[in-house]
Amino acid sequence: MKNERELSTSNVVKSEQGVVVNQPLEKKRVISVERRRAEGEASGKRKVIDLTTARCCGKEVSLEEVKVFTENQKKLHGYVGSEDLSSVWSEHYPLPILAEEHFQSKADFDLIESVGEVGQAQFIQVYAARLLCLGRYEELKAKRKADERREKTVELEKNMEKKVRLELCGQKKDAETSKENHGYDMLLVGFERAKRQAKFFFPEVEFDKLDPIKVVHNGVLVDDDEVDAEGGGDHNPKV
Repeated sequence: MKNERELSTSNVVKSEQGVVVNQPLEKKRVISVERRRAEGEASGKRKVIDLTTARCCGKEVSLEEVKVFTENQKKLHGYVGSEDLSSVWSEHYPLPILAEEHFQSKADFDLIESVGEVGQAQFIQVYAARLLCLGRYEELKAKRKADERREKTVELEKNMEKKVRLELCGQKKDAETSKENHGYDMLLVGFERAKRQAKFFFPEVEFDKLDPIKVVHNGVLVDDDEVDAEGGGDHNPKV
């Protein structure tokens, strides 16, 4: 026969024969905190409390953050079921023997007793406060280092992207320059070929003064830049 706790988790229905029958409860729909709060305020009932955050010392504290903090501390504040006696976190570490052999100095005991119970309690408070300060300092230092590593990683990624862009631009420029040089080389090859053919047909004419990058302007050979600077030029070889 099911106990009282089991019956409370089921829908209890009494049959005509007087037998108690347990029926499984229907699965309830999940309702958001916002909806429950709105329904509660509309009906005038007590307000719904959002337990995802809480206020402590005048500040909003995320309970999820507290949970993560607690989970991280469980290993340090507990014991590990290990046979390795060299670990002070092992449940088998002989702490009583360690205390018995190394922390039973009469001079230390006399000093502790001389300050009295109040002085001892005050020392514990001061020591705990200083440990808390040291712990907070180390925590902030670790976070600062993590932020610095993250910033360095982001900066490194940016520098890598910039370097890649510069390399791509350089490759593109080199390709364009190579293309231009290739075109100029082909021009020179064609020009020299034309000179040799002209020399073949007109051996008495001197063609050494011909320049592939000059044009005839006002009866002389000039660069294209000089012609363009004057706003036009005479490219007619008959002049």
